[in-house]
Amino acid sequence: MDARTRITSLSMRNKVIIVLAIILIVTAGYYTMSVRSDSRVTRAFGNMPVGTVDIVNDMGEVVTLSVHIAETNDARQSGFKGVGTQIVSDSAILYRYLRNTTVSHNTEKVRAPLDMAFFDEDGTLLNVVRAETDSSTRHSAGARVQYRYILASGAGFLERNNISVLGGSQLMVDTISK
Repeated sequence: MDARTRITSLSMRNKVIIVLAIILIVTAGYYTMSVRSDSRVTRAFGNMPVGTVDIVNDMGEVVTLSVHIAETNDARQSGFKGVGTQIVSDSAILYRYLRNTTVSHNTEKVRAPLDMAFFDEDGTLLNVVRAETDSSTRHSAGARVQYRYILASGAGFLERNNISVLGGSQLMVDTISK
């Protein structure tokens, strides 16, 4: 019996089952490859402008970083949410506010731990926090401490680049470009 004969001899119920199985396999493949992928980029993350910023690290060296710049409310609220773990590890986002703020951030739907460095309007590093994966904990520069910028990156990024509060690291705010 050839394939055409086999298909026509199947009952309607069996044909529906086969079609549903194919749809399930395609959907599962899509979900596995794009939604849960380590290299997934969300629309919000992909739409953020990319620029550079200089930071003087604890060793007195100027480190130039490529950053996505989150300067709209939508971009700041989205951040790394839904972005693949490899992208989080390899990227940084500079959250930029027009004026000082005390807004706190959570990492719900962020799939990798983050380092978050809070800077004031002059670029002085105020605080560094480690934010855990998919946490509803609110992170800020401190109780009622105002900041202007946050540098968010994969966990360990700040340490690898010798950026800490005690070492006197400084964000060079006049070098932020996009």
